[in-house]
Amino acid sequence: MPSKTQKFQVDSAYKQPSLTKRDNCTKCNLGDFRILGIDPGFGRTGLGIIDIKNSKLTHVWHSCIETPSDVPFTERLQTIRNDLTEAIRRFNPDVASVEHLFFQSNVKTAINVGMARGVILLALADANLPTVELTPNEIKQTVAGHGAADKKQIQYMVKRFLCLKDAPKPDDAADALAIAIAGGFTYQTRKKQDITIEKQP
Repeated sequence: MPSKTQKFQVDSAYKQPSLTKRDNCTKCNLGDFRILGIDPGFGRTGLGIIDIKNSKLTHVWHSCIETPSDVPFTERLQTIRNDLTEAIRRFNPDVASVEHLFFQSNVKTAINVGMARGVILLALADANLPTVELTPNEIKQTVAGHGAADKKQIQYMVKRFLCLKDAPKPDDAADALAIAIAGGFTYQTRKKQDITIEKQP
């Protein structure tokens, strides 16, 4: 069984089944679902998975996809796609949450991150995962209570929400868990609103 912090390389010989068999998202209980948080990048992509049962959050796993700078960029994108697809296969989430691309002063970096984010969104679409997209300020507001929170404050709140002894490492994975937490609460709120609208005469 993979550890809660294990990094992995895609291996076609890997045959281990998902940790938990789960229903399709359309059938899952609103108060009981698994969410995958993703902090997009092309050098480092953070991944974090939590379970939400009613209002209780449980840490499942976190990791970081790292791609070497000395390999062709297309291969780096391929690694992100393959490792993300493998994480989805292993942990079988019901929903995903991805951070919106924020403004970058470095145009080349912004373009590269944008391409990596596109590959990530395509992998989620291929897996038929409903996806919540949030801005950095929305994530900070949800997790820490204000949009100006710094990384240490976010990490502290992630540790508290998930009842962890230490702050998750690396930072990209901690950010991904924060994205999962914020995405989970947002998803619950939106689904409740949809249910309310459906019940109206």
